[in-house]
Amino acid sequence: MSAREREILAYLRTPMTAEEIAAALFVSVNTVRTHQRSIYRKLGVNSRRDAIKIRM
Repeated sequence: MSAREREILAYLRTPMTAEEIAAALFVSVNTVRTHQRSIYRKLGVNSRRDAIKIRM
């Protein structure tokens, strides 16, 4: 997992929306969602909740 994906995964542990994460990282919402999909694929999950469970 890339450094940026790990950073976004840390944000996914918070109640922040993709829009709020994008604003915090100064990237587009599409960039956040692309990283989110990549994280899910690499972890073999389909939801934010499952991704957080695996990485805890």
